[in-house]
Amino acid sequence: MTATPEFPPLVEAYLADLDRALAGTDPRERAETVAAVREHAVESLARHGRDDEAARRVIGELGPVEHIAAEATPAPAAAPAKVEVTDVVLAALALLVWPLAPVLLVWAIVRLRAGVGNRALQWTTVVLSALPVVVGIVFTVLHVLNRAA
Repeated sequence: MTATPEFPPLVEAYLADLDRALAGTDPRERAETVAAVREHAVESLARHGRDDEAARRVIGELGPVEHIAAEATPAPAAAPAKVEVTDVVLAALALLVWPLAPVLLVWAIVRLRAGVGNRALQWTTVVLSALPVVVGIVFTVLHVLNRAA
């Protein structure tokens, strides 16, 4: 295992700034870029010495961290939630066919817990199908209480 050489404080600060500037880039490219710059710094410091003047020379050779970061590939954006036909059908049925609400409620909860499909549509189905279930329970309780009185 190769030991990491100690750098002058100016070079350490430069490498830390570079790592922060690359935060929004592709993680693999970020690691490769920082490693390449670190390797260049090691070689340059070996040629020019390890004092502050040599550190300034290394940083001057490398240029501003913003220029290096600007050339890096941005991190891939998260893919938008995929809309599955099943989720659309569940939401439509919950709205249109309220007697099936308990079945649709269970189905939507199962899909949510499985982590598949479009979570927004699944939550819509849960809300739309829970409303008739709750209203049905309330009406049943009120009916039973009314008959008992």
